[in-house]
Amino acid sequence: MRAGLLHADPHPGNFRILADGRLGVLDFGACNRLPNGFPEPFKNLLRNALEGDALALYNGFKEDGFILPEVDVDPQLVLDYLLPLVEPLRTPYFEYTREWLREQSVRVGDPRNPTAKIGFQLNLPAEYVLIHRVTLGTTGIFCQLRAQGNFRDEALSWFPEITPSHLQNSLAK
Repeated sequence: MRAGLLHADPHPGNFRILADGRLGVLDFGACNRLPNGFPEPFKNLLRNALEGDALALYNGFKEDGFILPEVDVDPQLVLDYLLPLVEPLRTPYFEYTREWLREQSVRVGDPRNPTAKIGFQLNLPAEYVLIHRVTLGTTGIFCQLRAQGNFRDEALSWFPEITPSHLQNSLAK
């Protein structure tokens, strides 16, 4: 946040805990400049997915170039494709496991699955490739470590604007 950079090589060998407790970050060969922090389009799309609002998600994908103008897909299938991937942020407690990752890989990679076909119709704008890389890399590490906890509240502490409407009142108390 302070540097306006995304370190895009999130494997454990690139980080050290220093003697004074600070985090040391190594190897800045893969970085993305994010001078304004996490991009607003990603926040909006994440909020729409967390809300379960298929039409708003679809319209945002179209507007932000994740679905190209000539491509027409069912908004509900787009939401169905993404919901399991944001599952860690939809519940107050989540445990990442290799089994969960395997299920997601099969779900989005099996061409016989109608939801998987959506992945081939989506477009990842170039400016978001490194964010996607970090998300996938971190997810893989979390699954190997069987990381567990309240990832939803951690994400909301960094990005309160993605709070789904059904949680806004309960979190405000």
